[in-house]
Amino acid sequence: MKIKKERAAVPYSCLIDNIKVLLIFLVVFNHIIAFNLVKVDTVVRYVWYAITIFHMPAFVFISGYLSKKPQNVLKNFKNLLIPYVLGYTLTWYSQIWLGRSVDYEILRPTGSVMWYILALFIYRLTIEALGKIRFIVPLSILFALWAGTRPEFTTFLSSSRIVVFFPFFVAGYLWKSEYITAIRKFKGKWILVAISGVLLWAIPNYMIPNEMGIAIFRGNHGYQLCGLTDPQGVILRLLMYLVSFVVVYTMLALVPDIKLPLTYVGRHTMGIYFFHYPIMIIMNGLYILMLPAMNNVWVLLGVSLVFVLVLGSLPVDLLYTGVLNLIAFILIKKDKTVRDEGLEEEYDSEYDEYELLRRKKAIAELAATLDSESEQDGHVEKVNMDEDTPDHTSSDSHEGFSNVAGMELEIEEDNLDDIPDELIKGEEELSLEDLIQELEATTRKMDNKEP
Repeated sequence: MKIKKERAAVPYSCLIDNIKVLLIFLVVFNHIIAFNLVKVDTVVRYVWYAITIFHMPAFVFISGYLSKKPQNVLKNFKNLLIPYVLGYTLTWYSQIWLGRSVDYEILRPTGSVMWYILALFIYRLTIEALGKIRFIVPLSILFALWAGTRPEFTTFLSSSRIVVFFPFFVAGYLWKSEYITAIRKFKGKWILVAISGVLLWAIPNYMIPNEMGIAIFRGNHGYQLCGLTDPQGVILRLLMYLVSFVVVYTMLALVPDIKLPLTYVGRHTMGIYFFHYPIMIIMNGLYILMLPAMNNVWVLLGVSLVFVLVLGSLPVDLLYTGVLNLIAFILIKKDKTVRDEGLEEEYDSEYDEYELLRRKKAIAELAATLDSESEQDGHVEKVNMDEDTPDHTSSDSHEGFSNVAGMELEIEEDNLDDIPDELIKGEEELSLEDLIQELEATTRKMDNKEP
């Protein structure tokens, strides 16, 4: 019987958390600049352009790298779709609270940062299938370049952004931890820093004097709506892919892989992403972001750091996860497996323990059946390994059956797709191979008892 091979989860690494901290800081810093862009000096404007080119592509890449485990729809509904609705509603309400008239368009998340959450939900539901396509990264880049010429890809359901940033997600999904080891050992990795620096300096220096908007790097519109011709749009989008991948590889090569004072924030980035934008809207409405001091780049950096430290703290994370768990408890029906007779008392225990007991009970019942048959017949037919005995493991055997002690036993593989990931413990779960091994061990013991 063919056993489905699951992709291994990514092992914990301080490197990934440190990169996430850096990226969420850049997200906050980029957004706080955007609220006061008219007044900031030229240097800050150049920095804003440079950050916008790569910060979200890099975040999407890391999200893809961390999405290797088989995806559970209900888990993603809880962790992504519920935050999307709540986050968009919170952003909308913060505008209404300030007396502004804003349409509530949940399917067209403009004026909000929640597009990334929606995109991540769709990516995770489709990546297992799309990730198996050969040359998926270059093909997805070509598709994104073509999509920029088409008016069909708009802000509706963030379709344009989902297409534009998908190459980064699938590249992260296919990226292996061994590649990180190799790139960190690469002697010429400082060349990546030079290439990144030159590109991040050259692109804004070309775009700003020519009054070319930054919307092309946000990916939420086609080329023409960004004020570009199709050739210009294709070239700039290609440059975005080039620069972003180089910057990502630079981070993987040079960011420290050790525990730093802010490494813990990397585990709480969703709360920061969720709360920071509505708070900035309120601060801007109260004219806090319009203070003269907010034109200074060092002040902006300091305020961004405060956002990260406060919103990345444990109390805020507990608030965020607590609200999600409460809503999920109300909305999601807990579907329990049908009981087996004789396990009623154990059924109320942890779900993984119940699964373990159910499998052990099945083994015990089958072993008892074999023992009963051996007592009636006086012996159990032994497996004849001579050439005259037909090969029970030949290709003629039907899938779904196992030959144990010369007997053909039908074994039905349980479907565990709906079991929550956090409740499954690898060391306690009995696989089909474990089941067969225990059956074979039982028959060997019975053979030893034979007079």
